[in-house]
This record gives sequence, structure tokens and C-alpha cells, in this order.
Amino acid sequence: MSPRPNPFLPASAHGLKITRLLLAALILCLAPACHVADTRESLTQQSDQAIALVEQGKYAEGEKALRAVLARRTQAFGPEDPDTLKSRNKLANTLRAEGKYAEAEQEHRAVLAIRERVLGAEHPDTLKSRNNLAVVLNAQGKHLKAEGELRAVLAIQERVLGAEHPETLASRSNLAIALTGEGKHEDAEQEGRAVLAIRERVQGAEHPDTLQTRHNLANALEDQGKHEEAEREDRAVLAGRERLLGAEHPAVLGAGFNLALVLRTRGKLPEAYTFSVRAEEGRQRVLGIEHPDFKDSVRLRKEIEAALAKEKGK
Repeated sequence: MSPRPNPFLPASAHGLKITRLLLAALILCLAPACHVADTRESLTQQSDQAIALVEQGKYAEGEKALRAVLARRTQAFGPEDPDTLKSRNKLANTLRAEGKYAEAEQEHRAVLAIRERVLGAEHPDTLKSRNNLAVVLNAQGKHLKAEGELRAVLAIQERVLGAEHPETLASRSNLAIALTGEGKHEDAEQEGRAVLAIRERVQGAEHPDTLQTRHNLANALEDQGKHEEAEREDRAVLAGRERLLGAEHPAVLGAGFNLALVLRTRGKLPEAYTFSVRAEEGRQRVLGIEHPDFKDSVRLRKEIEAALAKEKGK
């Protein structure tokens, strides 16, 4: 009796040829999926590297890297893919940090429109886009519009995410900034203190978000004439940020600038001048001479110089 043929082995040269063709077809079918997976993982790594540059305060390098990742993600996955939208969102945040407010607002509005249509109005990513849009509106002095966005977002976040979720707290912190910009200083202080209490308990005293909340609170205190308390807050923020980020990070330079402002108000002009020069020189190196924050530093340093000259002439 002849042995039963193995159905998985070719019985002839013709069968061997068919088997090879089938294997080739299978490889071709699987290759695109493997390629997409490899591309997605590779671009995620590149995106993480770009974001790390931004977090280090290297905004120009970060922007360049993010644009490259965005272009590749758009080509590979399309403009409405979640990863593509994340890249656009990160790019918009970086543009804001560079002082390119109009372009940042345009990007945030574009991402928001897609996320609202694709994900829905209450999706966490959609809410994050609305919050980011409010941040750039605040940066441009459009505080009333920012307040409207943030109150609408908060109403959903508190219901969907909870009152102590980091994104909810971020929106409340940004609301305090909008209120400060509108001159509602007592409301801003109240909001800032409420957020600070939660962040200190949940995230810790030296978490970057906690320090940002203290920074914002110091502004609200300063605007109400509570200069001594504002100075204490500004000094604490500066010390905390220097430990976390190093002396040349934009957030550290911003804290030094704020301290210079309150020191000038309190008549401590020599120390105010020292911090203003430090902020100006650091911002020139890190941000460049066209950045709005650098221009603010130049203006403050000149004002303190004039005050010192006037005091010396008495």
C-alpha cells in the first residue's frame, strides 16, 4: 500500500511553484501591516524625542522635530489619525511657547474642529484641545474669550473626569489666569488657592503643575497689592523650578522675571535689577530677541535702570 501523500507538501514541481506563489502572496499581504506597525512605533519614538526637547526649553529644535514627525504621520496615517492630531497639538503648544500666538491659535482651532467631529464634544482629547485653545487666547490677552471656553470645558470635565483630575485642575488654573487678565483679582486668587491646595495634596509641592499654580497665584496677589505675600510665592517658585529644571529653563527665567517685578514694586531696586538682567540675558540666549518674553525683560530692565538713576540723583 502506497503512503498517503502529505497535503502540506507539494507533490510535483508544479505544486512547489504554487506553494511558493502562495507564500509570496501571504508575505505581501502581511508586509503593509508590519510596515505600518514599525512606522507607528518609530514615529512614536521620534515624537517622544521632540517633546523632550520642548520640555527642556529647546523650543526651536523641538518645533523642527515636531514638524518632521507631523509630516510623516500625515503621510503614513492621514490627517485625522489620533497620532497625527497629537503631533499637531504638541506643535501648537510649542508655537505658543515660542510666542507665535496667531499660528498656535490656528493650529489649535484646526485640531479642535477635527476632534469634535471625529471624537465628539465630550471626549478627553477634545476637551484638552479646548483648554489649549484657551491658553493661547490668554497669551494674546483675549481673556474674556478664554474664560468662556474654560467654563464650558470645566462643566464637562468635572462631570466626566472628576474634580481632581489633572486636566480639570489645568482648566481651573487657566481660568484663574483669565480672571487675573480681566481684573477679577479676588476671584482669581480664590480659584488659584483652591487649585493649589488640591495639587499640593495630589501631585506634591514641587510638581511642575503645582509650581505653575503658585506662579499664577503670585500674579493675582501682586495685582491686589499684596506685594509681600507675592514676593514669598515668587521666591518659592523660583527655588523650586531651579532645582527641577536648571537655571536656564524658560520657566525658571519667567519666575525670575516675576520676582524682579515684585521687587521693583517693593522698592528693592538693586535686587530687582539683578533678576531683571538675569532674565533678559537668559531669554536672549534661550528664546531669541524676537520672543515677546525677551522684549518684556528688556523693557523691565530699562525701567529699573531709570528708577535707580532717579533714586541716585535725589
